[in-house]
Amino acid sequence: MNLLFSQENFSSEFKNLLGFVDADLKFNRLKSALKSATEEIIELIGRKQYELLLHEVNDLSSNHREYIDLIKYAIALKAYIIYAPVADLAVTNNGRLMRRDEHNVSAFQWQIEANNEGLERLYYRHLDTLLSYMVANDIEINQEKYRYSHLVIPNLATFENYFNIEGSHYLYLRLIPALREFEQNEILPRLGTELMQNKQRQIEIGIFSNIQNAAVCYAMAWGIRRLNVQLFPKGVLQTTQTTNQGTNKKQTARLEYWETAKIFEDDCAKYLLKVEKIIDATTKINTKNKALKLPDLGFCQEDGFVDV
Repeated sequence: MNLLFSQENFSSEFKNLLGFVDADLKFNRLKSALKSATEEIIELIGRKQYELLLHEVNDLSSNHREYIDLIKYAIALKAYIIYAPVADLAVTNNGRLMRRDEHNVSAFQWQIEANNEGLERLYYRHLDTLLSYMVANDIEINQEKYRYSHLVIPNLATFENYFNIEGSHYLYLRLIPALREFEQNEILPRLGTELMQNKQRQIEIGIFSNIQNAAVCYAMAWGIRRLNVQLFPKGVLQTTQTTNQGTNKKQTARLEYWETAKIFEDDCAKYLLKVEKIIDATTKINTKNKALKLPDLGFCQEDGFVDV
């Protein structure tokens, strides 16, 4: 795989790019992590986009300089997140030993966990910055994986009409499988193919906004239970502040997240019930308005009838 980074001056470039790394990290140490991080970014922007950037990465006058720098920062940060946990221990002839010298001491476990969470959150926020840049400059994301224009929630703006996720393009993209699942499993059986494909009719009878509301709630419940919590911008998901560290704190937060997911799930059911009631009422009205047509049996007024 061709990388946007080269061995030459890698250590200084890596430190300058991230800004918070003090160590002089050699290219060979991070090569595997850089490859994994690059694959993740290619999955987001598409291989064609990545190949174009490879040709311009060393051109300082390139019109895509800002775009290249955003991509390189994302790859570097993700590579460090992958690499950092295995760098905490030294692999020696005596087994794995904690790295420590007279000037530095190893961090406590809760400090490491807090730092890991902070790095993950920083990475996801940077992906939002990258995606915002792509949207603003009409740069397509990976259409082979992310196709969403046909969905009932076709973009981030529509999603945020119903629930604010603080402009997180990346979170919206990660929720696309949930939106597809919702349409296939919850809406199609209720509407049928004909009404499902007739958006104007959905608007006319008053179910479209309820469907969109239900879709957002379904996606949020799905995401909270399946995705990394750090994907959600701070403030979207709230947990009770506690001074306890470690396992108890994690368990408390997990329970609160699941309770939040249940709230979204209940709201989804509420909007789906509204959809069902409107469809049921509309069906009854249509049936009532249809004139009752009796078959023509060939009788006329002069015909006699037998009364049994």
